[in-house]
Amino acid sequence: METFEEIKSLIQGATSVMTKTADKLDVQSAAFKELKAQVGELEQEFARIPVDGLPSARHTVNPVASQIIESEGLERIRNGVPSTGKVTIEQGLRAAISNPDVGQDGDSAYPTPARRAGGIQGIVTPRLSILDMLSVIKTGERTYEYVVLDDYINAADYQLKEGDLKQQTDMPTKLSRAEVATIAHWLPASLQVLDDNNGLINIVSQVLSVGCRQKLEHEVLVGAGGEGKILGIVPQAQAFIATMAGPADRVGEALTDLNSAGWNASAVVMNPSDWFAIASERAETGNGQYVLGSPRDPAPASLWSAPVVTSPSMPAGQALVLDTSIVSLLDRQQVSVQLSRHDGDNFRRNLVTVLAELRSGLVLYAPAATRLVTLSV
Repeated sequence: METFEEIKSLIQGATSVMTKTADKLDVQSAAFKELKAQVGELEQEFARIPVDGLPSARHTVNPVASQIIESEGLERIRNGVPSTGKVTIEQGLRAAISNPDVGQDGDSAYPTPARRAGGIQGIVTPRLSILDMLSVIKTGERTYEYVVLDDYINAADYQLKEGDLKQQTDMPTKLSRAEVATIAHWLPASLQVLDDNNGLINIVSQVLSVGCRQKLEHEVLVGAGGEGKILGIVPQAQAFIATMAGPADRVGEALTDLNSAGWNASAVVMNPSDWFAIASERAETGNGQYVLGSPRDPAPASLWSAPVVTSPSMPAGQALVLDTSIVSLLDRQQVSVQLSRHDGDNFRRNLVTVLAELRSGLVLYAPAATRLVTLSV
């Protein structure tokens, strides 16, 4: 049996251990409280972590901070559960660099360059026009004069008996003249853009040149004339009154009338919409087949053996039938493109003026060799 002193010693030792244990628990509790306070501060700091260098917002979340805040380990610490304070998270791999506006939150945007086609698209391609069917007269003057027969009547007839007076034919003529007109347009361009883009000046020249030819075609067909302007073929053409109903038949009537007068009908000029109406005509009987070819295998653009030339400048609802041998273009200056830095203050502003210009006129030797027919009754 243990002595009193031994029991007293054991009690004192146990008390000492309990005291030390209580001290340690107080320290640990204080540490937990301090750790919890620090975790709260960290949570606020994580919420303020910027993404992509931008201040955080409700719709912008740092994925690492989000996982720490929502982790079970941090939740246990908040609730005072003893813990080492270690929190483990997993973050999946993702692209750190992506295309602008299509990547994930937090990615770095890289401005991927787009592929640009060379040159300028949408340029009008020159096509067969009435200009390509006319003869060309080169001239070095601004006025062209010519002599034409005026109301000539063929009076040739029999001499029935020897010694009879033979028929006399008059050959009335008149002096006519055609003026050369100038058609031009221009645009300014910086010297730098022309130097920095190889071939740009060629594209600009093509656009301006085609524009001059389109304007010339318009004036050759329907020009109203006047000082410095071209009087077109349509205003001078002879009107023809057709009797048949169909547009193709009405053109055939005018063409026949022209040939009957001794001319050679060599071209028909129509608006594209009018030609399509004729080309898309279907037979009234049978299975509704196309009269002229088909969409897959269209017939050549011609009527009654005369080629058809379409032009948006030709008035819709009308067709011009003519002998192209009695019409000529005056070529005083073909389309030319010039560049100048000495236009206004171009030199001081590093600008270049690009100018396209042509000088041309129209000669219609015999208006009687034309027919203007309305396509509908």
